[in-house]
Amino acid sequence: ASTNVNIKNFDIKELVVTTRVQSFGQYTIFGENIGDKSRIGVVSLQTGYSPAYSGGVTFKSGKKLVIDEIYHAPWNYFDARNITDVEVNKRILFGAPGNIAGKTGLMFNNLTLNSNASMDYGKDLDLTIQGHFTNNQGTMNLFVQDGRVATLNAGHQASMIFNNLVDSATGFYKPLIKINNAQNLT
Repeated sequence: ASTNVNIKNFDIKELVVTTRVQSFGQYTIFGENIGDKSRIGVVSLQTGYSPAYSGGVTFKSGKKLVIDEIYHAPWNYFDARNITDVEVNKRILFGAPGNIAGKTGLMFNNLTLNSNASMDYGKDLDLTIQGHFTNNQGTMNLFVQDGRVATLNAGHQASMIFNNLVDSATGFYKPLIKINNAQNLT
């Protein structure tokens, strides 16, 4: 089943995409230009079960989308490649990918991780950035799995914007990248 949405410059508190074993997946299609002032508080892509019982969100076009939090679970996708710029203000959390031909994981044109935001990922990262990636003083939490972390690939430039914020508890600058267990890196 799918839901077609045709709105511009919206403010959605929470967008939940569910899948059910009893029926085929649930899809949300933003079928028109979303404009340059669209916002979603929380995007929650709940766990799917297979290609037939998967779900996702697709955008036709737009200039800018701001998301506070996005949670990706297996067998689901969030396809924002047709939006020029997506900014995340609080958190991106990835689940292990499923295998949906041509549509899997989180897909963006240009992606910005804003100040005080965090992005958690490991070797199961399923992220496509076809344009630029900018870490604007956010924190990237790298989780070592089987001695590896996922490589973050961007189709164009990847930038890390540093800050001069000092952690009062440690006296060190606040990190942009944290690794959960560097001893296991191979």
